[in-house]
Amino acid sequence: MDTALVAFLLDMAVKFSGLPAIPVEALPAFQPVSRAEMQDRVCPEAAPGCGAIVALFDTDRYRILYLEQLDLDDPADNSFLVHEIVHVLQYHQKGEAIYADCQTLLRTEGQAYGVQNAYLRREGQLMRVGEVLRFTTCAADRAVAARAASGTTLDDPRTH
Repeated sequence: MDTALVAFLLDMAVKFSGLPAIPVEALPAFQPVSRAEMQDRVCPEAAPGCGAIVALFDTDRYRILYLEQLDLDDPADNSFLVHEIVHVLQYHQKGEAIYADCQTLLRTEGQAYGVQNAYLRREGQLMRVGEVLRFTTCAADRAVAARAASGTTLDDPRTH
């Protein structure tokens, strides 16, 4: 991958995230893969369900996988790499804690999508990503909502 592009994308990820910078040499390898390879590596037991994955930071093997058909000269396409670089920066700062629980994972993804959208705006792109997070809840949140709908809450002494 073009080292100048990688350095630029890293700069954008740092600028828009506010996370501490790391040297470009500390970034993981970037590995292009086919859609079938991405599905096999990411979710082999449910491959059709992960067809929308464009890029992924693989913490176990310390690499960024991305679909080989991405046009890396196109900001809309390379914005997915900015998103994954944000995850690398988050990982360098907090380690596996960025995946500690559902709420933390939602914040982790929210920050990466926010950076990706800021980068897209900077590059004059109309595309926006991550809207699904606005409608995503964790199981604990759903339990609280269900109790609230039934007239009780977790703080209601009648339920303890």
